[in-house]
Amino acid sequence: MTGPLTPDGLRLLEAQLGRMRAMLYRYYELFFRFIGMGLVAVGVLFIGAFFGPTEAAGMLLPFVIMYVGFHAAHLFSYVIFARTYAAAIERRINRELGTDILVAHRLEEVYFGAPGDPKLVAASLRRPFTMLAAETWHFTIAGAALFGVGTLIGHATVLRVGEPWSFLYVPVVLGWALLNGAYLAWYFIVRRDQRAIERLLVEAYEPEGA
Repeated sequence: MTGPLTPDGLRLLEAQLGRMRAMLYRYYELFFRFIGMGLVAVGVLFIGAFFGPTEAAGMLLPFVIMYVGFHAAHLFSYVIFARTYAAAIERRINRELGTDILVAHRLEEVYFGAPGDPKLVAASLRRPFTMLAAETWHFTIAGAALFGVGTLIGHATVLRVGEPWSFLYVPVVLGWALLNGAYLAWYFIVRRDQRAIERLLVEAYEPEGA
């Protein structure tokens, strides 16, 4: 597709761009909706941990907090995918038309950071002071603090259960947290999958020598 586009080819690109924009908006919506639902679930477990019949909820708190954070990152990876693909299509259409008529990808890069930037999930490490980055730092710090409190509550709860669970609980929780954090750091900073996607899009849409 690196040669001149036929009218049918241009229409196909326009349709695919619409699909990627719809995917982008949908996963933004799912991302924020899931965070809201996750916070409600964490709140229910937190309250339940202080009542006798449901105090076992305290032991689940740190695991649920980790799940909310990890799955939110998973949802946002689709946002990055859609932005990357949409940007490549917009650049290809602009080259075909000989004008920068499609500028959404450029506006997003200024406002959010480039989709290919090393990130902490939504926070570009090259543009760490955007509003989206600030919200990500806020969510991460608050989530880490909540995780710490949840771990203390869970440990206090499991102490009443006795060994070996009381001995294993904190190492298991912290080990699982480190594994989750290490994977997310590797995925969003090393960007193995992102680099592969970008290479495929260059091969598909970038004319040789462009």
